[in-house]
Amino acid sequence: MLINMIIRKAKIKDVPIIVKLAMELLKYHKDFDSYFAPAKNAKDDYTKFFKRCIHSPIKQLFVAENNGEIAGYALGEICSRPPVFKIRNIGAINDMLVVEKFRKSGVAKQLLTELLDWIKSKKSKYPKLDYIELSVHTENLIGQKAWAKYGFKEFMIKQRMKL
Repeated sequence: MLINMIIRKAKIKDVPIIVKLAMELLKYHKDFDSYFAPAKNAKDDYTKFFKRCIHSPIKQLFVAENNGEIAGYALGEICSRPPVFKIRNIGAINDMLVVEKFRKSGVAKQLLTELLDWIKSKKSKYPKLDYIELSVHTENLIGQKAWAKYGFKEFMIKQRMKL
């Protein structure tokens, strides 16, 4: 397969495909934990959410496109921390998915690079924007390994309890 990957900001016309991919990602996470089971109206909510992301000044949605086909997407944002912390803002990666046939071809790295560049471009507006965070399920060993390859390190453990 000839790869001619372009990473670009998502457009409204991309939203249906991004929603389809996001639903796949949700199912992948649900297989680890029913906590991630989609709501009945998940597709509609995702559609509205991604459209808002496209127009948001603090969120950025990128797609990887190969010869007109969406090969993956990544969503990042700038998050505020409580005012008690010296580091007030962080970048966050909310979602990233690469379509299976395009995996292991550098697409995730390209999407990550675009997200990092976008977050770095916000440093003038958000001083001390020095960190980017993401969450990976404890059972998602593939995800943990992939993010570690890009320099992410575990720094907190999140816990929960069912009521």
